[in-house]
Amino acid sequence: MSRSSILGPLIGIVLALSSALNACGGGSGAADADTDSDADTDTDSDTDTVEMREDLDVAYTPPPGGDPTMALLDVYHVPDGAPKRLMVFVHGGSWVGGDKSNLGTAAALIRWFIDRGYTVAAPNFRLASPRGEALEIRYSDQLADVASALSWLEANRATYGVTLPGVVLVGYSSGAHLVALLAADEQYLQSVGLSVEHLAAVISLDVHAYDVPYALQLMAGSELQGNIPLIEHLFGATEAEQLIGSPVSYIEQTALPPSLLVSADPSAEPTSKGYIAFQATRRYAGLLVAAGHAATSVHFDDETHSSLVLDFGTSGDGPTEAVAAFLDSAAP
Repeated sequence: MSRSSILGPLIGIVLALSSALNACGGGSGAADADTDSDADTDTDSDTDTVEMREDLDVAYTPPPGGDPTMALLDVYHVPDGAPKRLMVFVHGGSWVGGDKSNLGTAAALIRWFIDRGYTVAAPNFRLASPRGEALEIRYSDQLADVASALSWLEANRATYGVTLPGVVLVGYSSGAHLVALLAADEQYLQSVGLSVEHLAAVISLDVHAYDVPYALQLMAGSELQGNIPLIEHLFGATEAEQLIGSPVSYIEQTALPPSLLVSADPSAEPTSKGYIAFQATRRYAGLLVAAGHAATSVHFDDETHSSLVLDFGTSGDGPTEAVAAFLDSAAP
């Protein structure tokens, strides 16, 4: 594995994960078939059995103009009275797909955070209007939904045993862009009575839309060129529009929490997804550090976009070790 001081996800390959993780397609995955929102689930750890509760389809208060049918979240927690910190996972799906239930198929990831003293939540949010349709739902609406879910979870922290301050935000693929922008552009947190100080750390898993105009430059003529029309549909055709949705635009004015950026896939070929993710993330990490923020990045040539989630929490997994080291420092 090769490591770099940067990281970065991607944009369209997310949909390729839908078959493996059911993560990028929207709809329920295999993990949903045998779960009951009112039932306790016994989950084995390495040495004993710990009772983990799955509270599925919990309604949170949507923002004004939101969609109550999408304002639902899943919560995984162990009601044992021990101190807990909240981890919120924001799913991928190229902004236009995906579902909170995707996390349910990554059992090792959930268990890893549970075993480290976290309550884990995964919100649904409105999906962006697909290309070819009028842009009625945008990334900004998704951020408003996620912020509202955070506000609801903060108000109901005692219900899920959350006692430690600071939320750890984890985003995957397009969700990695959303958590980075939520931390950088504070208006969304402020709109629900929160601030960036409510965040302990942000982990972005494999996306390259930290600076959308720069990402589009890298994508031109690459294997991701076919995704450019979708990005321009979602973020606008002009650089000025695209920068509004770029986390890099806000790093000089916001006191961001510590950030870990992770990217994957072979990066030697300049037209490859791995190269684009590596370059975009390295640049963003460097700009974060130059602006005085704590930022760590790592790139894995021997991982794939999907394996970052599917293999997370398994023995010897490099991305898991990187996250562990980061959290030991940022959110001990």
